[in-house]
Amino acid sequence: MGGFVKSWFRDLAKYKYNRRFFRKSLVLILLIASIPGAIIGTSIYVVSGSKLEGELQRLHRNQIEERAANIDSQLSYLELTFSHWEFEPTFDENLKHLNISLQFERVQELYRMLLIMESSHPLLNKVELYLDKPKPLVFDKSEYRYLSAANDIKAYEALMSGSNRAVFWTDDSLPGGGEKGSLSLVNKLPGGSLQPFGLLVATVDSAKLMQMFGTLNPYNEGDTIVAAEDGSWAMSESGGQAGSLSPLDQALRQKVEDKRTDAGSFLYSYKGKTYSVSYGQLKRLGKTWSYISAVPLTAITAPIMNMSKSIIYISLAGLALALILSWLVSKRIYVPIERLVRNLTGGARNDSQQDEFGLFEQQLAELSRERETMRSRLDEQLPLLREGFFLQLVQGHFLSHEESGLREKLRMYGWQSDERQFIAILFQLNGFSSLQGRFSADDEDLVTFAAANIVEELAREQYEQVGVINFHDFSVGLLLSFPADHPAGWLTEDLDAFCTNVVHTLKRLLRMQVTASFSRPTEFVQQIPRIFEETQQALQFRDLSDDLQIIQAGQPSEASAMASHYPFSLEKEIIHAIRNGLEPEAVDLIGQFLEELSRGGATELSVQQGMLQLLAGIRYTALQSGLNPVQLFGGVNLFDQLAQIKEPEQMLRWFEHKVVAVFVQELISRQDFFLKQMVEKVVAYLRTQYMEALSLDSCAERFGTSPYTLSRAFKQVTGINFIDYLTQIRIDQAKSLLRESELRINDIADQVGYRHTYFNRIFKKYEGITPSHYRELNRV
Repeated sequence: MGGFVKSWFRDLAKYKYNRRFFRKSLVLILLIASIPGAIIGTSIYVVSGSKLEGELQRLHRNQIEERAANIDSQLSYLELTFSHWEFEPTFDENLKHLNISLQFERVQELYRMLLIMESSHPLLNKVELYLDKPKPLVFDKSEYRYLSAANDIKAYEALMSGSNRAVFWTDDSLPGGGEKGSLSLVNKLPGGSLQPFGLLVATVDSAKLMQMFGTLNPYNEGDTIVAAEDGSWAMSESGGQAGSLSPLDQALRQKVEDKRTDAGSFLYSYKGKTYSVSYGQLKRLGKTWSYISAVPLTAITAPIMNMSKSIIYISLAGLALALILSWLVSKRIYVPIERLVRNLTGGARNDSQQDEFGLFEQQLAELSRERETMRSRLDEQLPLLREGFFLQLVQGHFLSHEESGLREKLRMYGWQSDERQFIAILFQLNGFSSLQGRFSADDEDLVTFAAANIVEELAREQYEQVGVINFHDFSVGLLLSFPADHPAGWLTEDLDAFCTNVVHTLKRLLRMQVTASFSRPTEFVQQIPRIFEETQQALQFRDLSDDLQIIQAGQPSEASAMASHYPFSLEKEIIHAIRNGLEPEAVDLIGQFLEELSRGGATELSVQQGMLQLLAGIRYTALQSGLNPVQLFGGVNLFDQLAQIKEPEQMLRWFEHKVVAVFVQELISRQDFFLKQMVEKVVAYLRTQYMEALSLDSCAERFGTSPYTLSRAFKQVTGINFIDYLTQIRIDQAKSLLRESELRINDIADQVGYRHTYFNRIFKKYEGITPSHYRELNRV
């Protein structure tokens, strides 16, 4: 033992009490581990005897009230459901003239309704229908019987005339109505009539009713009593009925009657035991039921008192254990700190006066400096990243991205993107070959780079958000962002002045021809590729004899009025829609394509040339998709057909029916081939397993598809739906058996998967004659 203590102290010395953090953490853990546990245990033990007991009783009362409300709602549901049955068409005035011998189907309907009513609620034990006309008789779910005994008839007639309510509760014993003392729910027929001729009598299962009221007692001890207010009947959970209740039940009823209140709770002592008693009332169709729940108080509070004593004992034991574990926990807590110190110092001894966290602060300061260095380097590279993003954006690489996603990317690169409008400007340099040795033939990138720097410098002097795109082909793009509320007229004037300044500066410094074009403003980032395309096409309208030109996209000069315009971005969207089988969207985009071609007074020839180019693009897409255009379009010369069409509307319809629909249908038919294979497997399965209980859902599950997909594919391939096809197979097999075998009709029905009665009906529906008649005709 002494050796263990010495070893423990040596281990303690190893972890150096002179380390400040270790010493502070050890003391803190000792306080945390010992003091709160002792205080909490003592406090719980002191207050549990008074407050906890009262609180538990209050919770118990609330629980009883909630369960009583639940029982009331269940009984109300039973009464409401039962009262609705009187308005069923089955129980109409025609029952007064019921002929049991002739109206067999009506009798069967009554059996079915009584069975449904009896199964509609778990409390119902038996449901009977009494009719006093034309002759007193009683129906239940399986049989009917005429009443001949005067006492039996008198009992039912008393229910018909004994209450002014259409629906009411009774405890009167009825012939065949169940055990003595059972409660019954009575409903006069027909509904709303002042002269009833029958009764619906639902006998409640007393055991289940008492079991439901037994939920008022959440413990295994105690008792629950339910009784009518007038004392006509009473039941208890212990099994007693009115007149045979236990002494405890009788004492509790007497005590509650002395209270003279409808509901409440109190403590009651009986034979050395204290009971927590709760009582209340339930209103039931003009009558009042009272309930009493008695639970021994010890069943509620004894476990809590024992638990309180256990807490104080455990807390004391935990206090002793905490003193032992505190040092071990401090040792364990310090391990990662020691490892971190060793990693930071490289294993060297720390002889400084600062504690461990002082060392951490020093290292974090160094990391912060390195982080700032890396951030500055990132800021240096950000313009290049932004330029790369703008280049991809204007080239249309983000057509599939959402507007919100593109705006988020702009914010990531330092641009404001909400409530902004965007304008594209393109500067084209020409005349490089006329510089006469000023630049070499390989200096194309150098000249474009110089132009991009000049444009960026001039733009940043005037505008807040500027994006420069170097296309490396003697063209420089400029993307500007303005607040959405800037007036369009001011923008046009300002941009015209800015472009004039830039082209003159580039002309003066680079000695080259410069043409500038700027687009219309747009508020959508997704439209930026399109406005850059517009500016690119506007450059095609420049005057070759003019060194400096400024063109506004969408407003071509007179010299360029006859120039054609081809919407390349819409062509990409059309091909994308066709590839994805989106026929309506593709047709709408072709309509927009036609509008773009027709804009600005374009000639018929220019529109035809544009549509021919689109057709060539679609044929090329078909080749890329693995389709043979000659086979796809039936060997027809589509270009000749399109060249004969003069009107844009006819062109659109021709594209819709002759090109898009054919292309999309071929793509869909490739999918239909697999559906056809699946339907063929299902048909083969039906022809071999038709005698089994088959359904659309079971077959869909067997072949790994959904019922909707199988139903649609089956109808498409076979021309009829699944059920009709299966029925036809069974009828054909049955006809064969009727002609060629001596089997009975019942056996044939079983062999083709039908019940006998249903087989006769379905055979007559499809063939027009009964199976027996069919056999007779074919035998002759």
